[in-house]
Amino acid sequence: MTINEELALVRSVKNGDKDSLSLLWEDINPKLYGYLVNVLRDKNNADDILQETWMRAIENIEKFRDRGVRFSAWLFAIARNECKQYWRKNNKLNVGLDGMELDVPVKVAEMLENNVLVDEILKNLSADEQEILRLRFIGQLDFKEIAKVLEISIISSRVRLHRALKKARTLIKL
Repeated sequence: MTINEELALVRSVKNGDKDSLSLLWEDINPKLYGYLVNVLRDKNNADDILQETWMRAIENIEKFRDRGVRFSAWLFAIARNECKQYWRKNNKLNVGLDGMELDVPVKVAEMLENNVLVDEILKNLSADEQEILRLRFIGQLDFKEIAKVLEISIISSRVRLHRALKKARTLIKL
């Protein structure tokens, strides 16, 4: 779904159209859920936070403003904050960042023989590097949207992703 299609559906939702909300749900949910399962490493917690994310979004949809960023990026930012709140509430470290599995591009995936190698590579990436890879490849966010979620500049999002991929490629060659 394009940014314009998402934003048109959001305008319809703001006007009370529940069918538009269903269309947004159907398009965004698989990516958002994949992101949450990957971060939290627990499907039950991912289900809970997914539900909480949508509830917060629906409650605050009037506050969403079209600033050239997709609605889905706004949802990812809410989900990310819900994860942080969950970890604080449960006195847990950011457990989703260690040993995460990543859906990588097909060319890279073909080079990898098994998930053990992926886990070993990702263990050598920082939490920030893992997060930007998740947002780009699991969440399928563009650089502007990643910048919005991480509260950094677009240039910084490009540079961080480039560095994370470069480091991952170096680790693959080892």
